[in-house]
Amino acid sequence: LERRRSIQFLMDGRRNSLGGGSQCTVIDDKKLPYSATTTAVPAAGALFGPQRRMSSLEASKRAELSRPHCEHYQRNCSIVAPCCGATFGCRICHDDCPVLPPLLHDYRQKTDTHHQGGGRRKYQRSSSMPTSFSGMSEPQHHTIDRFAVTEVICRFCYLRQSSKTNRCLGCNTQFGEYHCAICNLWMSKEERPYHCPDCGFCRVGGAENFRHCHDCGMCIDKSLFREHNCKVGKYMSNCPVCQEDLFSSRSASHEMPCGHAIHWHCFRDLAAHDSRCPVCKKTAETHERMLPTWNAMAMGIALQPVPPDLAKAVTIVCNDCEKSEENRAWHFLGVQCRHCQSFNTVVERIAMVGPQAHEFLMVADPHPLHLEAQQQQAQQQQQQTNQRRYRRI
Repeated sequence: LERRRSIQFLMDGRRNSLGGGSQCTVIDDKKLPYSATTTAVPAAGALFGPQRRMSSLEASKRAELSRPHCEHYQRNCSIVAPCCGATFGCRICHDDCPVLPPLLHDYRQKTDTHHQGGGRRKYQRSSSMPTSFSGMSEPQHHTIDRFAVTEVICRFCYLRQSSKTNRCLGCNTQFGEYHCAICNLWMSKEERPYHCPDCGFCRVGGAENFRHCHDCGMCIDKSLFREHNCKVGKYMSNCPVCQEDLFSSRSASHEMPCGHAIHWHCFRDLAAHDSRCPVCKKTAETHERMLPTWNAMAMGIALQPVPPDLAKAVTIVCNDCEKSEENRAWHFLGVQCRHCQSFNTVVERIAMVGPQAHEFLMVADPHPLHLEAQQQQAQQQQQQTNQRRYRRI
């Protein structure tokens, strides 16, 4: 029976993809200290003699050397994904990989249907990416659970061991300057990482510089904590630009005056062509920073009057102060709000158009040049009136 199984393994390529070239042995689940549904079991193969121990080390070495290059963290170990059993430099390498092996439980269900008699067989992936998907389900992309990682592989001696340590059990190599056994994280201390128990995972920047806000659900800079716009569940949402989760994102976030949060790099890209919040359309900058821009726009409107044929009398609504104004003169550069000086306004209704609107707006909302001309004309009339009075006296 074992001979027929070995021949079948060679025919469908499972020996190459599931590795090691060693004979598969049934292992009792009760003898293992961890669950077989989340962890590749044959790391415990050292219990079966020197030959099995050597094959397990060779499988770990092959998995380490065939993994994708990691440029996210400075560490001396690689993680074994509990979901698919493949080896990666970090969880980001796993999630960014375009093609992943099938999930381990899917593969076991597939193999159990072909396995007749005896107990369940458990296989160890000897490489980060299988060389053949024969007999497996179609690969599907999935994300890794960082807290479910239980095994790592040393990058020097290739020993597969528990993830709850910062030093290799074989060569005593330190895996990282900073280690968190909860998040299964190894990295350098250059970014001053720390574990926030309220957030539930590690963040960077130094624990002494941040304070957790239980309403916002995020660590806030202590210098800005008293003045920050506290809003329940503010960071429990996606970035309005890239749609990445803000709470667990590795990128810095930015809080806009309206209270909505956005990635800092997304905000800089957005500010290059739009100064409004993508969610509520309020101005994404403070009033003091936008005032010079608004004054420049008002000057441009004063120098470029709309021809009478294109004149429009409109009703506007300001997105910033949320106040409406009627009988305002439309301009292609925008209509300025009289209450907050903002140009972040929208036209709600058009009352009149054409020469009729032009004549009406000369009184209701005159153009700055027309208003200046009217003021000069009024001053001249006042001077003429005063001269006549002096002559009479």
